[in-house]
Amino acid sequence: MGFLAILPALLGALGPVLQKVIPDEGQRMQAQLDLQRALIDQQSDLTRAMADVMRADATSESPLARNARPITVIWALAMITWVGVVAPMLGLQAEVVRALAGVPDALWSLLTVGIGAYMAARTADKFIESRAAEAKR
Repeated sequence: MGFLAILPALLGALGPVLQKVIPDEGQRMQAQLDLQRALIDQQSDLTRAMADVMRADATSESPLARNARPITVIWALAMITWVGVVAPMLGLQAEVVRALAGVPDALWSLLTVGIGAYMAARTADKFIESRAAEAKR
């Protein structure tokens, strides 16, 4: 999870602030632990919510909702294949790279975040399912 990777840096940045606000070391450490738990719990809640949305999409009666994510993955794989394999074989790589450079940054960010969130949610979904299966045993 991307957010959990920045957690140590976030807590490190808050350390000096907490040191000024909470001079007692024991209370400060407890506050840092409480903050860390709250941030991790929030990330877990977000991941569960994403998994719930994906599960609802997958079981939806709407063909578009059911297939939007798989279509996106297939599109991404086709683009990677075009840019990395087909275009160079046809001598079109420079043209393709120039065309891709014209795509607005916001669109790339949207695509990256969307696919990243999908992957994170799928991972969380599988993790939750495996934990639930282990708990039943």
